[in-house]
Amino acid sequence: MGERIDVIEMFKQAAFEVDNRRLPDLKADTPIATLGMDSVAVMELVAWFEEKIGVRIPDEELSKIRTVRDLRDTIARLSPDKQFAA
Repeated sequence: MGERIDVIEMFKQAAFEVDNRRLPDLKADTPIATLGMDSVAVMELVAWFEEKIGVRIPDEELSKIRTVRDLRDTIARLSPDKQFAA
């Protein structure tokens, strides 16, 4: 099996790297739209996840991602060989 990937911690790291934003209170059910990131920053964040995890998130899946948990579930579905926590 391998290590579990903590999507919340990854999201915090990605938000800081792509938007210089610290999110200490981030939870799995936090709506991404409430984080104050513009659409460009969100797309950069998704690209960050794609690069780090080695997965491509199709555009039709992106429109369904509302919370950090949705992102985790989408990545988990696209990367069945990895374990994810959030």
